[in-house]
Amino acid sequence: MKPLGYYLVLAGIVWAQSTCRQIVPICREKYMEDFSWDGRYWKAELYNGETTEIYYTFFRGLRYRLIPCGRSTTQAFPHLRIYNANRALVLDTRQQGDRSYWDLELSNTQLLIIELYYPTGEGCAALLIGHRSGETPEGWSAR
Repeated sequence: MKPLGYYLVLAGIVWAQSTCRQIVPICREKYMEDFSWDGRYWKAELYNGETTEIYYTFFRGLRYRLIPCGRSTTQAFPHLRIYNANRALVLDTRQQGDRSYWDLELSNTQLLIIELYYPTGEGCAALLIGHRSGETPEGWSAR
């Protein structure tokens, strides 16, 4: 027979995964607005100051919306640190204050490294990325 603590930990994991799954549709409906979204998202359970990295190619000529969503155990919102391919810091959203989303448009196509983190606490964090409807990268044809 397993100890009670085992079952409490298991219940906590199931609850956290369920909560993480529930935040994505809420964030999409509230903040995606007139941006297209392909249904992909990144999520992670972050503990004790952990971060998760997402590598994403942003195309010139598109306006992107980055939506970090979730809440830590201290009610903190997830933040983003965005680096270029050389690991030079481009943006740390924590220095910009609490916002629900960030719009980004680049002058050239490039791979960026996005670090998702909580400034305090731990919990589930997710990132959704959409782009402005009706816009296509230069050189592509919309069909």
